[in-house]
Amino acid sequence: MEGFEDAVRSHPYASNSASNIHFSRLDLTKEMAVDNFFNDEEPFDICFHLAAIASPKICQQDPSTAKAVNVPVHFLNKLKETPIIALSTDQVYCGTKAPYTEDSTVGPVNIYSQTKVDLEDFLMACDSHSKYKAAVCLRSSIILGGESPFGKSHLTFLHFCKSREGKETTFYSDECRSVISVRDVCHTLSYFLTALQKGKEIKTDVYNMGGPVRVSRLEMAIEVANHYCFDSSLFLSAEKTSTPGEIPSPLDISMDSRRLEDLVGIKFRGLEATVKATFA
Repeated sequence: MEGFEDAVRSHPYASNSASNIHFSRLDLTKEMAVDNFFNDEEPFDICFHLAAIASPKICQQDPSTAKAVNVPVHFLNKLKETPIIALSTDQVYCGTKAPYTEDSTVGPVNIYSQTKVDLEDFLMACDSHSKYKAAVCLRSSIILGGESPFGKSHLTFLHFCKSREGKETTFYSDECRSVISVRDVCHTLSYFLTALQKGKEIKTDVYNMGGPVRVSRLEMAIEVANHYCFDSSLFLSAEKTSTPGEIPSPLDISMDSRRLEDLVGIKFRGLEATVKATFA
């Protein structure tokens, strides 16, 4: 992605360690490129696998590419001795039996969520054959936080809501998520790195990663309006179920994430606290 390296190096949080950050471009779908990458790099202590085609629309249009990128088998097979922390999604659930726990049956309703189920199945099955040192899949809800460091990036959802002050805007009221703060996501990832550095065992497992509150898109928008004390009466309600022609999407995939909270030792922020932290 253009500008990624410059953005990271100039970001305030990276200012003290930017000189130690090494950047490489890699096409996960090209086996030779993957081989060359691992031939050139030192062994890794841990892999945070966050790369994906995360747009359900794009995945639906090109299922084979979505599968190749989101389940990069050859790349993952090169990490047999490396703990893998992989980002999955709350969309593995079908959306009709919330709230979901990790023991709930998965039921993907689109190509994107199917690729994430396939990723989870691959990593969990590999562990049963002792191929991997450890693999953890984090079923993340919508991640909320500050603006992207890329100057030309699109607005985050919360910043979009802020931009709609005084403008009539429709938001879904029946599409519910357990949104999570990006700060809590970073704390969770840091937990696994710190555990590794302290010699603690990372056990292969799947965890829900969402906040404690079930909220709709409309409720998120209203919370932003409340934070900035502007009138939210122009924010109108619509039902996702009445919108024809859209990519299939689960409605209510709110989750119980207490197992992960207990593991990492914090309580995830609710929506109000997340909005306050985002615009602080």
